[in-house]
Amino acid sequence: MNRLLLPLLASLFLGAGGAVNFGGLNITPRGPQNLNLETGATDLPQGGTVADARTGLRLTAARLHLEPGTRLVAQQATLTTRQGGTLRAPNVTYDLGRGTVTASGGVTYGDARLKNLTANQMVIHLKTGFVSALGGVKAQTPALSGTALAFDLRTAQILVSGPYRLGQAQGDANDHLLLTFGGNRLLRAVRPDTANLARFTPYLK
Repeated sequence: MNRLLLPLLASLFLGAGGAVNFGGLNITPRGPQNLNLETGATDLPQGGTVADARTGLRLTAARLHLEPGTRLVAQQATLTTRQGGTLRAPNVTYDLGRGTVTASGGVTYGDARLKNLTANQMVIHLKTGFVSALGGVKAQTPALSGTALAFDLRTAQILVSGPYRLGQAQGDANDHLLLTFGGNRLLRAVRPDTANLARFTPYLK
């Protein structure tokens, strides 16, 4: 191919319907795939479905953008987790190297323990099993609000960063509250000890 023609063919129509493997993710396009010959990036303007067999995550989006070996960007996305949680956000970025899924633009999340959790941004840390909710955190059940929240899926514990409110309980800007669930029920809410505070703190930023 004449290299002078390459800029004119920067976007190549590849067809629709066939599944694509991208960094271990199985992607089923809803429509055409447009490959950028200069960057190797692929756009799916009609979106599709993404499944990650390793983590159990499944994502559907109105639009997808794939950057080889680095990240996947989704718009108007709904993501479900292996544990039964559902997250919805206008923008989602799956960073393959870091093993994080970052949702932004006004995010909602819900599962059997948390109902209608909203935040400015949420991050799923796939390597450690933590979920972070950052900025303007509110939940319907249990009725709480805070600056930030970190959820350890392995231990079913949540740390809320103040200023916070849980029912009638309140905390100041430097306070934290540790919630422990048994099954789908909140068992207790206490101030965290030093070990728990150190375990959760990296996920509250």
